[in-house]
Amino acid sequence: MSFNIRHLGLIRTAPFGTNLHVGFYTYATVDLAATVLAAGYFNDAREKLNQNDVIDCVCAADGDGERVKVLVTAVPATGNVTVAVDTDTSSA
Repeated sequence: MSFNIRHLGLIRTAPFGTNLHVGFYTYATVDLAATVLAAGYFNDAREKLNQNDVIDCVCAADGDGERVKVLVTAVPATGNVTVAVDTDTSSA
């Protein structure tokens, strides 16, 4: 299967600075986590996503689901949108 933009839901945005924000999304798919993490998977969401947005994904939702939280690392005008696993490395 491939990315389905209708399954990407914006929960809220967190403003910071002047006219800047971070978006927090949910996404569910039957695709495996490895597929979702591949460069280019979110290309069809280029107009919605920004660098540093967070997407909480449920992968393999039609079976033994796997939850993975990703951080959008790049949204270039051309080329692949890239994401990385958000490892929650805060020291709080």
